[in-house]
Amino acid sequence: MKTVVSGLFAISFLVAFVPLYVGIQHNSMGEFCKNDNLDLCSFDYFYAFGIWTSWFAIIFSSLIGISVVVRLCIVGHKVITNKSSGR
Repeated sequence: MKTVVSGLFAISFLVAFVPLYVGIQHNSMGEFCKNDNLDLCSFDYFYAFGIWTSWFAIIFSSLIGISVVVRLCIVGHKVITNKSSGR
């Protein structure tokens, strides 16, 4: 189970960079600038970290939820199969 959680953590860690990267590339309104001047944009790392963290939390919790449902389906299938075979 630790391997599964570690894998899901790594996947979430990497996939969360995709919306952040897209947001930075399409920064036409200056969302990632600390100041209002787009010509002298001072990148706001704290805001970018907040965006990345929110996407990471959404992706990681979704993947954990899916893995729990899959695990319960596998366990339930084994229990049903064992009961129907008379073991």
